[in-house]
Amino acid sequence: MSENSWGKTAASRGKVPKDEVRTALLQTAMGLVQTNGLTVGFEHLLMDDLIKESGVPRSAVFKIWETKEAFFEDLLSEVANQVSPGRADEESLVATWEYLGFRADELRTLEGRRRIYLDVVSLAAEQNFEAVTSSVQWRTYVALASTALSYPSAVRDRVIESLRNSELAFLDQMEVFYRNIIPAVGYRLRPDLNDDYRPLVVASSAVIEGLGISRAIIPDLVEARYTIENEGRSAEVSLAAISYHAITSSFIVPDPNYDAEAAIARLSGGIDEIPMVQPRSRSIDD
Repeated sequence: MSENSWGKTAASRGKVPKDEVRTALLQTAMGLVQTNGLTVGFEHLLMDDLIKESGVPRSAVFKIWETKEAFFEDLLSEVANQVSPGRADEESLVATWEYLGFRADELRTLEGRRRIYLDVVSLAAEQNFEAVTSSVQWRTYVALASTALSYPSAVRDRVIESLRNSELAFLDQMEVFYRNIIPAVGYRLRPDLNDDYRPLVVASSAVIEGLGISRAIIPDLVEARYTIENEGRSAEVSLAAISYHAITSSFIVPDPNYDAEAAIARLSGGIDEIPMVQPRSRSIDD
């Protein structure tokens, strides 16, 4: 028996089905991870506390997982299955669409469209940056993604596959966002990208998440505010907003066929008129 084995110091409290024991202990551990975050491992999770909290017999736990490492590998896979970056949601699209509706008249001129584009991406970037960097779920996701290659091969493959599925779901969510918002303000994806929004999604999210990581180390720089010129008006923006605007702007061009009046009419119709353009169904390798 391994030196890392659980040990059998407690008497059984009655026979409990293995599936119930497994589910109870994993759910208890998952609750702690979701509340406190994963950090870079499970050292903060005390096994005796987990067993006590879940209410399962120690002897039954030992029969399922011979060692603590075996349990942690299963828990790691479970965390990867359930965690998502928490970086996108339908509410963001709705809020942005509503904001555009309030400023729809500015879409009639190229200068107005440039101005409103900077403002709307700045708003989206700052809201997303604050939501992401304050999220325990995101910190758990980052910890998993950062350490996945260091895990034993069996659990590594399971974790990477789960993270991949989460990334694909995120790509779909954000593609819906960009496919709705970008055309509404008079732009389109660069023709050489062949209508593939995924590079834009990956690059823009990398900026936000990279700044989120840097914020813990150099907050004075990351949280600084800047006054910039925006088509004849001054705007105070964050570093996240400047960076997000720079990245997204490199992926789009003005749409020569833009119909401002049609866009204004659609935006003025309110939330119920959101044209939910869906992404094309495809895998990441297409």
